[in-house]
Amino acid sequence: MNHEYYKILLEKKVNGTISSSESETLEKHLSVCEECRNDLKEVENMNKLLENHNYVSPEDILWENYKESIYAKIERGVGWIFFSVGSILLITIGLFYFIKDFLLDNKINIIIRLGTGLLIIGVVVLLVSVIRERIFFNKHERYKEVKK
Repeated sequence: MNHEYYKILLEKKVNGTISSSESETLEKHLSVCEECRNDLKEVENMNKLLENHNYVSPEDILWENYKESIYAKIERGVGWIFFSVGSILLITIGLFYFIKDFLLDNKINIIIRLGTGLLIIGVVVLLVSVIRERIFFNKHERYKEVKK
């Protein structure tokens, strides 16, 4: 006998998602099948155990302790130093070649060179403004002590 269908119905019954027609079909089957009755008892017992179990998540505590550890602070600091030095080098070289090959190239129309230069300056100013604003508001956050 194929019990897969009835096992699905058993799960639905335990979860409370079984329809009335499925419930009737299952009850008829349970009246003649001892294996499925035993399965139903096992599933119900397992659900009772799981309902009574309290899950403790150590992740929040571990994460808070990790963020405060000296190793994490040193690791983050070294990472930011490498990131900053690499960014400064790449931006400096990029600006050098941009100025040399694009802005000082007389073959390119002056309007295009001027417009591109102003666009880049505008993006940089806006980026610095947004970063400065985020730093200011993070320092003056009213709800820093509230844990998520």
